[in-house]
Amino acid sequence: MFSPVMLDILTFFKNNLSDHFVIYFIPLYILGGRPAAVLTAKLLGLKMTLVLPVVVLLDTLQIPLFYFIYDTISDRFLIRKLHDKTTKRESALLQTRLFRWMRVMGAPGVVAVAMLPVKGCGMWSGVLLSKLLNFSRQGSYLLLICGSILGCAFLLGLGEGILRVWGLVIEG
Repeated sequence: MFSPVMLDILTFFKNNLSDHFVIYFIPLYILGGRPAAVLTAKLLGLKMTLVLPVVVLLDTLQIPLFYFIYDTISDRFLIRKLHDKTTKRESALLQTRLFRWMRVMGAPGVVAVAMLPVKGCGMWSGVLLSKLLNFSRQGSYLLLICGSILGCAFLLGLGEGILRVWGLVIEG
């Protein structure tokens, strides 16, 4: 199915990335988020007992940053763009069917938004949803961290599925 040259290129990237994954991990997480970090680590065969706590920690470190952003945004000149972006994001989120459904779900909705590895979900939107639902910060932290852990578990399952399909493609 794949040419020998293609397999050599894939093997080179796998070996290079896995040998230096610590160097790539943080930028990969920053640029691609939880899905990119967890799936790449899974596909490279890294120990998830090391990767998952780091990913959950990085997700958790975002929570106070997002609360700070939402709490301190004002009309000052330097953060005008951030204010506009957050206001647009909030108004767009309020209009979606997904938000209306999550609002009805309450706490499980916050977990689901933080868990889902799709555009428009994640920690940023989870914090926003918990603020819009007027949850306490302590309760929000717990819900968001649960969402992060469940999201990692989902991505691990997805990664395992990709590896099985990849094995079938290579063998077949």
